[in-house]
Amino acid sequence: GLRAKGGFEIVDMEWSEGQLKKLVIRSNLGGNLRLRSPNALTTRGGDALTPAQGENPNPFYFMENIPDPVVSPDASLSPLPLKPVHVYDVQTRKGKVYTFVASATP
Repeated sequence: GLRAKGGFEIVDMEWSEGQLKKLVIRSNLGGNLRLRSPNALTTRGGDALTPAQGENPNPFYFMENIPDPVVSPDASLSPLPLKPVHVYDVQTRKGKVYTFVASATP
């Protein structure tokens, strides 16, 4: 199966026209699930999700500190346009399955 950083297993995922319609995740270790989606999501029951803030507190999601690149002041760089995403934090328990669906409101 497909696994995600932090001890999560993607059980089922449905897409339509570039939008995530349904996502089912099993938490194998428990802890914080940091979830990124191109569209707004809710729980299967319609409950709103908590927007993520700051560093991911899940100890299994360790990110190395990467220094900024050295760039010549003469270089002409323009930032890449990135599509906005929705980022959520979901507190999970070991062994529990969580289902998320596309939100009716963007």
